[in-house]
Amino acid sequence: MQKFEFPLERLLKIRRQQERLAELEVMRAIAAVDAAKARVEELREKLRRHSEQMTQFVGRTLSPHEWVAGCDFSNHLGQSITQALKEVGLAEQRVAEASAKRTEVASEAEAMQSLRDQQYSQFKQELQKFDQERVDEAGLRRWLASAPERE
Repeated sequence: MQKFEFPLERLLKIRRQQERLAELEVMRAIAAVDAAKARVEELREKLRRHSEQMTQFVGRTLSPHEWVAGCDFSNHLGQSITQALKEVGLAEQRVAEASAKRTEVASEAEAMQSLRDQQYSQFKQELQKFDQERVDEAGLRRWLASAPERE
């Protein structure tokens, strides 16, 4: 009895591994988005606390150095938030790219799996046909062997 062999088995295994790696890349990209969003929230919280501190000085006299330092810090936080938002956008773009890559690899793997399943089904049908032919032939031989007895 012959054994089923799919000629593209190695390639199918490689595609499945690539699919798993692509899934990991998607998860890493999502983690990077989460980290970038957390950074934005952290910076916004710093800006909120700084704003609260600055409101405490309303009506008080501040030295020019303190005033400039407060404004510079606010500007720095604003620029940092803008940069962090850009990083969120880039991270989300990487998620989209990684998802598209994973989808592509998964569809290739699925197509190969479907081809393998079709070939296996065809193999089983041929094997059943072969087995049936052997059974029919054995039955015919018995019948022919018993034919002289019937005469």
